[in-house]
Amino acid sequence: MLKGKLAAKNRIVLSMILPVFLVGLAITVVSVYFWTKPVISFIENRTEAELELASDLALQACSERLNYLLNLRLENNPEMVESTRAGAIEEVLRISGKLDHIHLLIVENNKTVIAASLPGLKWSPPTLARHKSTILSDAIGSQPIRMHYRYFPFWRWHVVSFIYEKDYMGPISLAKRTVYVVSLSVLLLVTATVFLLFDRMVSRPMKKIIKAAEGVAQGRYTKLRLRRQDEMGQVAQAFDSMVESLEEDKNWIHAIMSKLKESEERYRLLTENSLANIMMVQDGRFTYANRTTIATTGYSADELYKMEVLDLVHPDDRNLVKEVILGRVEDDWTACRYEFRYLTKQGETRWLELLAVPTLYKGKTATLGHAIDITDRKVAMREQRELEEKLHHAQKFEALGTIVGSVAHDLNNILSGLVGYPDLLLLQIPEGNPMRRYILNIQLSGQKAAAIVQDLLTMVRRGVVVQEVVNLNSIISDCLGSPEFEKLKSFHPDVEVKISLDSGLLNISGSRIHLLKTVMNLISNAAQACLQGGITRVETENRRIDAASEGPKPGHEALPQGEYVVLRVSDDGVGIAPEDQARIFEPFYTKKVMGRSGTGLGMAVVWSTVQDHRGYISVQSEEGKGTTFELHFPASRENTLIKQNRLSMGSYRGSETILVVDDVKEQRELARDILSRLGYAVAVAASGEEAIEYFQRNGSADLLVLDMIMDPGIDGLETYRRILAMKPGLKAIIASGFSETERVRETQRLGARTCIVKPFTIEKLAAAVREELDRSGEHPTGTA
Repeated sequence: MLKGKLAAKNRIVLSMILPVFLVGLAITVVSVYFWTKPVISFIENRTEAELELASDLALQACSERLNYLLNLRLENNPEMVESTRAGAIEEVLRISGKLDHIHLLIVENNKTVIAASLPGLKWSPPTLARHKSTILSDAIGSQPIRMHYRYFPFWRWHVVSFIYEKDYMGPISLAKRTVYVVSLSVLLLVTATVFLLFDRMVSRPMKKIIKAAEGVAQGRYTKLRLRRQDEMGQVAQAFDSMVESLEEDKNWIHAIMSKLKESEERYRLLTENSLANIMMVQDGRFTYANRTTIATTGYSADELYKMEVLDLVHPDDRNLVKEVILGRVEDDWTACRYEFRYLTKQGETRWLELLAVPTLYKGKTATLGHAIDITDRKVAMREQRELEEKLHHAQKFEALGTIVGSVAHDLNNILSGLVGYPDLLLLQIPEGNPMRRYILNIQLSGQKAAAIVQDLLTMVRRGVVVQEVVNLNSIISDCLGSPEFEKLKSFHPDVEVKISLDSGLLNISGSRIHLLKTVMNLISNAAQACLQGGITRVETENRRIDAASEGPKPGHEALPQGEYVVLRVSDDGVGIAPEDQARIFEPFYTKKVMGRSGTGLGMAVVWSTVQDHRGYISVQSEEGKGTTFELHFPASRENTLIKQNRLSMGSYRGSETILVVDDVKEQRELARDILSRLGYAVAVAASGEEAIEYFQRNGSADLLVLDMIMDPGIDGLETYRRILAMKPGLKAIIASGFSETERVRETQRLGARTCIVKPFTIEKLAAAVREELDRSGEHPTGTA
């Protein structure tokens, strides 16, 4: 009997003390974990900061020595340079003595240790980069080290600070042992105190309560009559009251339990079968989650109740949930409605709309929430916004295109004189005459102005696009061999351009000149982004998109299935700020100095060229890490055409009759002078009406040179249509400021197959006229 009582006592003690000990042990382990980590982190950070400080001080010492030499302008004096280098080495090694356990050495040309704060040190350094390093691990001899280095480019030094691993880990090991001893001592002290208090305050009174309870179980309703004012005394009084009313309360308790069961059944019917996510959160954890919530998150009920609520919330929305839902105070009883993202067990990100209201649960404030999944609604809204943005972008370009198109004709007419007349003058001025240089400069200025107009037209997708089979590798090679690229390299000598071209690259169909300008714009932007020097990469590859297996990547449009030629231009420069990425393709939007670094049209021209070639463009950028542009062009299996040799001017001569129709006097005279010099019989008309009258007077012509926009009066399309009614089959070429209009295409379908863009040179006009006069039969429409 005595043995049974002792066993019962031990069980009570163990059942009460053991959990306390285990909880204390858990708290101690957690405390040790959370204390040890900051202490170790503090020691590590301090040591690493000293490493970085040592290398930074050493670099600063080298810089000061070099600046002193440069200020005296003695950088070309070998003796002074060697003396300065020796002084810098001495000052660097002196720094090591100021920091405990920190040593310094200098590596020259990434190969040779030329100085070290430890005598006799031998080290074969690894390949050290030129950029600023992080804390690295290595070994000197058989001893591991932690090191940091900085690069001094003027003398090609790497200044390396290092500490031996044993010196690095010594303070950390001491800190760990200290934390362990202190934590264990506190645990033992707390456990002993709890045990003594438990034995006096709980164990002894509990024996009396157990004995009385055993008596009640055997039908002896003996009262405890324990005279204490603490919780155990209250328990004894409650026990005595229970004994007095146990029999009469039995039926009443049974009735209460029946009502509770009925209430619980109604509650479960309402919550467990609800289509909404119903949950209750207290102290940052779930205290209840219905079946819909469990199914929505993908976790089991046990997993949910063990998790922090914030673990389910998307990282970008955790502050919102923490502040407005979990951060409730007891006197804030207002309901709230919020939308935020959550993460399912499968890692999927979805949207939730939550209606939350504060409540009391077990005497403490809790949050009761009803939520529905609104992911499908969010996706639909995002798609609608994207469509609206694309529509707005298209409308903006359409409006800008109307403005640009309305002035392009007049600008190109004005520029025609600057481009065309110098050709006529050069034919009359002998080689060696100094006047040729002035005239060529005038013509070059006109051509540059015409190129800007063409950029504007390309930007609004109204420029001329010559569709021919080209190879992107060949275009890139032409770009790298151009004077513009040589000029770019001279402006950015610290930027290295690396080329990686797919030797089996497929061809594409497009405009060589527009693609060349696109490649040049992308390379130029990449080089300008490398403010402190860096690497610009130009790569090409073939890529097949399988709609069944590949979806859109972040920053990429969904590509239709098919074969593509990919152009990738990347840099490791400053990157593009997130708020600027959505605007980089807007016309005239630039972060550069206008007039010095461009017109603000470069990326707009790139975007328009890609659209004209039915391609796709994507941008990936991160500030401080660089930018990557990736262009996809539909591939072509056709072969590229072999360029014909340039013909001599004599090949363009003729004796046919040509009628030039243009409402601008200077333009008519320029065309007449060029064609007359080539031997043609030339007539001119200042409007479409005059051209019609010319043929009505029984005039004849072998070819029309036809302007499209003439004001006032009928335009080129209507003029050609009426003349064809009188002279069926009459050949014509279009001379216009821009050709990407429906009326130009309609004129070409009537028979004016060739279109030349103003301003034109003698060769361009002569070649187009001769080609059209020599043409026989039906040929596809062309643009020159």
